[in-house]
Amino acid sequence: MVQLNSADREMLSGARGDGAQLAMQMIVHVAECWGAERLIDVAWAHVACAYYQGQANLDFARRLAAAETRVAVPTTLTACSINLRNPDAESDDAALGLIDLYERMGCDPVMTCAPYHARNEPRLGEHLAWCESSAVVYANSVLGARSNRYVEFVDMCAAITGRVPYCGLHRGGNRRATVLFRVDDMPRHWLEEDWFFHALGMWIGRQSGDGLPAVAGLPADTTVEQLRALGSAAASSGSLSMFHAIGITPEAATVDDAFHGAAPTEQRTINAEEIESVARELGAGGKEPLTAVCVGAPHFSIDEFKALDALLGGRAIAENVRFYASTSAAVIASLEAGKRYDRLVNAGVEFVVGRCTYYRPAMSGTEGHVMTNSAKWAYYAPSALGVTVTFASLADCVESAVAGRIVMDRERW
Repeated sequence: MVQLNSADREMLSGARGDGAQLAMQMIVHVAECWGAERLIDVAWAHVACAYYQGQANLDFARRLAAAETRVAVPTTLTACSINLRNPDAESDDAALGLIDLYERMGCDPVMTCAPYHARNEPRLGEHLAWCESSAVVYANSVLGARSNRYVEFVDMCAAITGRVPYCGLHRGGNRRATVLFRVDDMPRHWLEEDWFFHALGMWIGRQSGDGLPAVAGLPADTTVEQLRALGSAAASSGSLSMFHAIGITPEAATVDDAFHGAAPTEQRTINAEEIESVARELGAGGKEPLTAVCVGAPHFSIDEFKALDALLGGRAIAENVRFYASTSAAVIASLEAGKRYDRLVNAGVEFVVGRCTYYRPAMSGTEGHVMTNSAKWAYYAPSALGVTVTFASLADCVESAVAGRIVMDRERW
């Protein structure tokens, strides 16, 4: 039996409206399924319900809206099914209508898989109800906040009630690392390259199974973008919602901290050949002409756009290549405050807001041979879009886009 407080019972009885009653019924059922004894408050919900996939999405939102339901905690919307920078007035009406319904319930339409770029980041130890695998692993690992990976509809029920079951990664004991991976034998220059962290994450996601990995040997100056790349790739290839980076992430100052004083169930040193193999599997390309470059999975940050701007160095993208960068409106607003946005647009970068480019329908140019610096994009796009993929560093992506053909610095690998 799940312990409920007086507010929980009010919602469950219908005293706070039909929408709150439905939401609390869902939360209680989930708690019972997970064996949670009680519910806890959350400070922020990030929900996927505004991603339009069909009638069920509309029916759920309309039922809540008809009951004049409102969210109880700050709630943001994740990436949607359309490019808000250039919506199609006819075919995107349903998707836009769905977003409008959630706005009326009090949701903030940030429309991004990186909500931490759209408002202040959650604090260490703060409980969340977040969807989107890359966001959840970032919150748990890099920020030290606490969230399970909440699925569509359950995430919105958490937003309405402000409550989630006390289980999974909300509990401190479940955040203990179990598997230790070492990267001491990697070429040192790899540890400065963005592609390495994507490939490393893909490998760790496959190898961790149900375990919670800790990674030892990463440089102390590893950036949050590199950690985010590792986490998003691991969440794509496996069921990972958290990792520790020894000496870097907030709950892993030492190996002993990460493992809560216990011994790892498994220890393994990763070799360079394994990472090279993963990178090749993600996409070694083919002989087809390059048609597009896609970056921003997860959505690009300000620092990633700074790196892109510097790599372009005032050069233009070749006319035969589309260069897509997915990001949020909040990041674009920051870019527009300076001259960087205009430089990128003039160079031929096309901004995609609100969606990811591996979603269907395919964007122009992504039906052919696409280059990406994202392991997540390279992992999903072949099956989602039926494309040929070349996975490489951001630097190689830029050089290829400018040249209008695949250009690879093999010394990086």
